[in-house]
Amino acid sequence: MKTLTKPGIVPRLLSHLLEWPVAEYSSPHNEHLQVVLHRGRYKLLTDGAIYSFGDLYSNYTKCFERLNWAAHDFHSCLVLGLGLGSIPEMLVHTFHKDLEFTAVEIDEVVTHLAFEYVLSPRNIRVQVFTSDAASFLEWHEGQYDLICSDVFAGDHIPPEMETSEALEAMRDMLHPQGVLLFNRLSRHPSDIKKNIRFRDEAFLPVFPEGGYLDVQGNWMFVSSLKAFRP
Repeated sequence: MKTLTKPGIVPRLLSHLLEWPVAEYSSPHNEHLQVVLHRGRYKLLTDGAIYSFGDLYSNYTKCFERLNWAAHDFHSCLVLGLGLGSIPEMLVHTFHKDLEFTAVEIDEVVTHLAFEYVLSPRNIRVQVFTSDAASFLEWHEGQYDLICSDVFAGDHIPPEMETSEALEAMRDMLHPQGVLLFNRLSRHPSDIKKNIRFRDEAFLPVFPEGGYLDVQGNWMFVSSLKAFRP
């Protein structure tokens, strides 16, 4: 573990020009975890993948910008894969939503980092379950207005999160008129091929009104396309 002093005003200014290292950790689930300050936001990196980047975690930002909030009375949000807490952070401070947050994160070190650098300093309350997301879906009985699935191991999604059983569990946790967002990479032709197979064989049979939003480098699968503006 290597932790540097929390950045002051000069590193924050310099972070708009370069990534400013803040902390390095390892855990049983992630050999390399690095927190950097970039463009004034904390970013969590591991094995070449970005796990969090505040409101610049653009795949979710773009979806939230297109979500028809006025047509939905959202009170609760389940985040599968907490990271540094980018999703709660942007919902509270960028989109000004007053939601009750529940999150699932398998890595206790990541949870510690989320509260240390983002959630506690920004006064965001999140109930966190330490569990792998697939197991959580098997036993948890809560219901939510918004579910955000952002579960990655490095740059791939654990296979158990891509099954019909996992998707059915998420569907059953949604309140009526609730919305699921399921994040998937789409950087390479092989990603696109996997996404199309996932869409046709797993996602649409469970969410027949669903589809995906292309958010530049990711496809965000959504439970209902009607919930989003064109």
